Amino acid sequence: MTIRVVLADDHIMVRDALVGMLSAEPDLAVVGVAADGYEALAQAQYLRPDVLLLDLNMPNLNGIETAARVRKAVLGCRVIALSALGDACFVKQMVAAGARGYLDKSASLSSLAQAVRQVHGGGTWLPETLPPPAQPARALLSRREREVLAYIAAGQRGSQIAQVLRVAVKTVDTYRRRMMTKLGLQSQTERIEPGRAPRLYSRV
Repeated sequence: MTIRVVLADDHIMVRDALVGMLSAEPDLAVVGVAADGYEALAQAQYLRPDVLLLDLNMPNLNGIETAARVRKAVLGCRVIALSALGDACFVKQMVAAGARGYLDKSASLSSLAQAVRQVHGGGTWLPETLPPPAQPARALLSRREREVLAYIAAGQRGSQIAQVLRVAVKTVDTYRRRMMTKLGLQSQTERIEPGRAPRLYSRV
């Protein structure tokens, strides 16, 4: 049985390399590729793949929001997140959005192929310190909060985020405070800083 895969990553070299490696696996077939979140959603709706490999940080529509939309629009499509961001807050938000797997981009090809097979078979591929998706998750961030979180992860400052979203800087700060509350961050030392996600494994 061939597992049909759609791969979404905005970096052409990464995308092409992964397509080549996955296509070499006899039971895996890459049936589509996407360069941003909207294209990933469209490909998933049109091609109805078994598995969607989804980069967390993508333009136009980030991976968290894309996963949430795919969960509602494409029944039976299982999402695996690919990211260099392994911090718990991002992992938990992807899981809450519907992802069944989460791999660091430094993982080996054999790990990626094994994750695709395991998730396709109904299992999960998640950090051992994270509770399985069946357990209640901390409050899911709103769509706008997920957007702000993704921009922060990409290293954007409050003023830059405000300009992109066309809102006031104070509004971005409000979203940041809401995220801190929902993610269980209390002190100033635990604030979400650009390019550095908070580590929340002990707070699950």
